Amino acid sequence: MARSILAIVLTLVIGSSSLGAQQPLNEAQAWRTMTASLEFAATVSVHLKDGKRVVGTVLDFSEDSLILKPHTRMPVPARAIAFSDIESIQRKKIGWSPGAKTLLGVGVSLGVLLLGTLFAYVALENYD
Repeated sequence: MARSILAIVLTLVIGSSSLGAQQPLNEAQAWRTMTASLEFAATVSVHLKDGKRVVGTVLDFSEDSLILKPHTRMPVPARAIAFSDIESIQRKKIGWSPGAKTLLGVGVSLGVLLLGTLFAYVALENYD
């Protein structure tokens, strides 16, 4: 009797645990939705499932692929990348990093300081 009750309880526990499990996510559809939310001509870094990475500008997208113009040293034509081949998409910002901006400010400040020192030296030499 105790075995049959234990078997029924275990069956209910195992059966009910699968009801709360998440449904499998359609990654291709998720990447399409994410691409649709990007602004026009967004720069992205696309990591593919085969390990390659492509950085470029999103030109368009369709139901099953993303059309990307790669940023390369030599110009190459735009390419279509299937959403099913995409491992991840990261938004890239074009511009200077905060560190580069800080170094530019320090460099300009030092240049102005040295130029001011030079003008002061020349003015003092001509004063005598």
